[in-house]
Amino acid sequence: MGERRGRLLVLWLLASTLAAFDLWVNVFVPTPDWAFHQRSSLWAFGCIVLLVAVVPLTRLPSPAVTIGAGFLAGGVLGNLISGASDHLAVPNPLMLHTSAGGGIAFNFADAFIITGNLILVLALCALVIKNRRELHHKSALAHLFRRDG
Repeated sequence: MGERRGRLLVLWLLASTLAAFDLWVNVFVPTPDWAFHQRSSLWAFGCIVLLVAVVPLTRLPSPAVTIGAGFLAGGVLGNLISGASDHLAVPNPLMLHTSAGGGIAFNFADAFIITGNLILVLALCALVIKNRRELHHKSALAHLFRRDG
């Protein structure tokens, strides 16, 4: 149980640090009015569900999965707090301009979510490949989640 608690602590420390960084940037980097994206109550509920859903990933014996889940949770938490503090309008102060005159507005939370998803996909694929012999059994995936490695 100790290793799992350690992974859970890493998950939330990483998530809260990344969310705090995103919130700090959102406060100090000006955002044009058009770069605020309005969100819904359903979006906020989905964010909360996602934050709860990443917790079981700490049961997997993989530091990379924990780090990926931490990046994902940090981005979700940053956007959720930003939205909650401004009537569900999330600021996107960072701009990438295209040669055609358009561009993309985003924030660090968005980048953390993308990074977390990429790390999670790679780490979960590696974990499945590493444990492929166990996955031949029907209950192997459930066993992998119960294991306290």
